[in-house]
Amino acid sequence: MRLLNFGLTAAASAALFAAFTFGPARAETPVPKEAKDLSAANNRFGVEMLRKLHKPGENTLLSPTSIGMALQMTSRGAKGDTLAEMNKTMHVGELEVGEANRKLMAALSGRDDVKLNIANAIWADPARITLDKDFSAKVSDEFKAEIKGISFSDPKAKDEINGWVSDRTEKKIPELLQEAPEGAVCILVNAIYFKGNWTSKFDKDKTVKADFNGADGKKQRIEMMQSPAKVEWKYTDDEDVQVVALPYGPAGDPEKPGTGPKVHMWLIVPKEGKSLDSVVNGLTGDKLAAWQQSAYEQPGTIHLPRFKIKFKKELRNDLKALGMAKAFNSREADFSGFEVGGARGKLFIDQVIHEAVIEVDEEGTEAAAATAVMMSRGAPPRPFTVRCDKPFLLAITDDRTGSIMFIGTVYKPDAK
Repeated sequence: MRLLNFGLTAAASAALFAAFTFGPARAETPVPKEAKDLSAANNRFGVEMLRKLHKPGENTLLSPTSIGMALQMTSRGAKGDTLAEMNKTMHVGELEVGEANRKLMAALSGRDDVKLNIANAIWADPARITLDKDFSAKVSDEFKAEIKGISFSDPKAKDEINGWVSDRTEKKIPELLQEAPEGAVCILVNAIYFKGNWTSKFDKDKTVKADFNGADGKKQRIEMMQSPAKVEWKYTDDEDVQVVALPYGPAGDPEKPGTGPKVHMWLIVPKEGKSLDSVVNGLTGDKLAAWQQSAYEQPGTIHLPRFKIKFKKELRNDLKALGMAKAFNSREADFSGFEVGGARGKLFIDQVIHEAVIEVDEEGTEAAAATAVMMSRGAPPRPFTVRCDKPFLLAITDDRTGSIMFIGTVYKPDAK
């Protein structure tokens, strides 16, 4: 029997869980190509988000499915360069994200191997926006989104949204919004809840106190679980890492292909002399997929910490850095498909708030994530006054050629 000593950081197991655990809903029901293509795009986007959010020595946890779904729901009201930037950043290209999300949600629903709930909702302030009927129809049909009217000037608006998220994440995320969204026009929210029991549960009697070796060289005493004996796991390795999959749900019938576990937690552990920082920095969606494809069942032992992680981040600057800039610009954003009219100022994304939690023990895993996309309105253009009563710069240009024919500074306008 091969012994695998997993000195795994919680950040690695938790973050990579988000990229991997969403498999086909049922073996007997083929998953549509659009759903698989969208999952691949979400995974690629999620890995890039992980690299962007990753800080050496700190836990990170995100749900690419939640962030992607919330932003793709928002993109159904985007047009022009704004839509193009959003699609490029999320790697959905020419994919019809509405239909793809409909098929992905269907593929992920109705499970009996794990508990997996996905919900979407939009809150709109009728005093500030009239949602376009086509947009409302799209998100209701494609994302199964509830559409609710609310007054964001009412301090209780935050409580209503937080209550909805809490209910749909089994109270794992009770306060997604920490402040009343007084300046919001509408808020789009996705919530995901997952609970799965290990196919081969860890024996609580084998859980012992052990040292966890931190990246800074410091040791931490933790509760270390040990996998049951005589179990085969999907495993692979290369010169940098060990990779193993822990399945959830019933084991299935060996005589009936396709009846085995469909959901796994993949653990990627740096080998001796390698660092998690270097692994994360070199991570790509293709590399994750290659590890999955090369893994095969073999006997081994897994030592995994019992852990709990909570991660929360406002993603605006991170998304802008990845290329989604116009959507956050109050002057350049084009969400004209979102509403009727809009003469009072352009809609733009003000904030993207993401929170994720995970708890792992001998029985299995419970995890939840929620993403809120907060839309605000830019101020309409105001009459302005330019008063050249101080030194100023001037330039005379030819618009046809772009030539600057004269340029200068004016310090003394009355000079002879």
